[in-house]
Amino acid sequence: MTRDKWAEWLAERRCGGDRAYEAEMLEELAEVRDRDRVLAALQAGETLLDVGCGDGLIAFGALERGAALAIFSDISQDLLDRCTALAKERGLAGRSQFALTGADDLSVIADESVDVVTTRSVLIYVERKQTALAEFFRVLRPGGRVSLSSRSTASARTTGERRASGAIRWTACDPSETS
Repeated sequence: MTRDKWAEWLAERRCGGDRAYEAEMLEELAEVRDRDRVLAALQAGETLLDVGCGDGLIAFGALERGAALAIFSDISQDLLDRCTALAKERGLAGRSQFALTGADDLSVIADESVDVVTTRSVLIYVERKQTALAEFFRVLRPGGRVSLSSRSTASARTTGERRASGAIRWTACDPSETS
């Protein structure tokens, strides 16, 4: 099966084909996701936009928490197809939408239509970062929240090594906490 470079990276290269390491890493990522204060504050009935959704870890977590709708957006049709299949398998297709679009052009998403915008390890690849941020705030409803993070695993291989080295970085932005 031919995949685009993003799908190939997630499916094979990010873990070097080591399925045990992949399982460990996905478990760790789920724990990190679950500690995010913006996502933890997600209320039942809210809408989440996951920009650069990859394999859907964040959006599926939002649906598990009771989000009315999760919008999976990515530049990779292959990854969106994977998320679509997973949503169907999990019985979540009715609460899922899929958008083939980049972070810096969310024109397929209506103004003030989402409660939470989240992105993980995406902005580093976006050339027009200011445009992407403007798009995030355009699609947010008044009082909406943004959660951004960038993660670096440096050269550490095991979860313990990454934690000990400080390679795991996590940041969230909640506009209600600024004054």
